[in-house]
Amino acid sequence: MKLRILLLTAIFLSCFVSVIAKDTTIPKQEFGLEEGLLPEDISTFPELKTWAIYQSYELEPDASHLGLQDYICRMVPETGLQFLLEKTIISKSTVYLYLDLTRYRPLKGSKFKPRKLNILVNGRPKLSVYTDKNQSFSNPVEIPLEPSEYPDGKIYVDLVPSNNSLGRFWGVWDAFVLENRLDAKD
Repeated sequence: MKLRILLLTAIFLSCFVSVIAKDTTIPKQEFGLEEGLLPEDISTFPELKTWAIYQSYELEPDASHLGLQDYICRMVPETGLQFLLEKTIISKSTVYLYLDLTRYRPLKGSKFKPRKLNILVNGRPKLSVYTDKNQSFSNPVEIPLEPSEYPDGKIYVDLVPSNNSLGRFWGVWDAFVLENRLDAKD
């Protein structure tokens, strides 16, 4: 009986360690409660959901991709947001940057004006995300990156709202880089 418990413990610990080791190899940015930020720089799901209800919007929750779901969002100021992800170049193949952005669906009778978020990687425009009353984007937003686009392993991501995006409409739940495309089940 003691041997069985010892074996089960060893199997559990080896699986647990491999999960942790695999998780640490994924460059990611979790937007937790960082020091030095203004209260409006960080929002939680309940806070954003309450704001959305008052605007007659429905908020899509933080997705659970790769276990990064923490329901804490880094809001994007009108002036934009820049953050850094570091990726060791292992191969010369394409990698994928994923951004889990705040996404709202207008409810009946809401005044939902069109908005755009420009996404730049290392100073180069990569993608613009649009949302309006009739269309939206899919989360997480996928941006393929060639190794030549981040030669030193540093991926600076700039999120720049359009000029008509007053306030903090846009936010980022999570950001991460993967060697392979994200499966629908992840």
